Amino acid sequence: MHVDVRLSPAGDSYGAEVEGKHAGRLDFVRRGGTVVYTHTEVDAEFGGRGVGGALVRAALDAARAEGAKVVPRCPFVKEWIGRHPEYADLVA
Repeated sequence: MHVDVRLSPAGDSYGAEVEGKHAGRLDFVRRGGTVVYTHTEVDAEFGGRGVGGALVRAALDAARAEGAKVVPRCPFVKEWIGRHPEYADLVA
């Protein structure tokens, strides 16, 4: 299954699509050089299929590319980083 993740036009969330259907989103707030992840939501139809992980990975990769630090206020993002220590260096 391919998950397409894109930054929203407003620049305050990432959206996920699977086969053209909305599958989930990850909301965030920028504070200077820090990105605060506030909420991740995956539609029930796509739960347990890697959509949340794809959202978090894309968001963290973007933060790394821009040299930002992150604050995982969202429990899902915090847990995901805990399972992927290669992203721990991004946490403020």
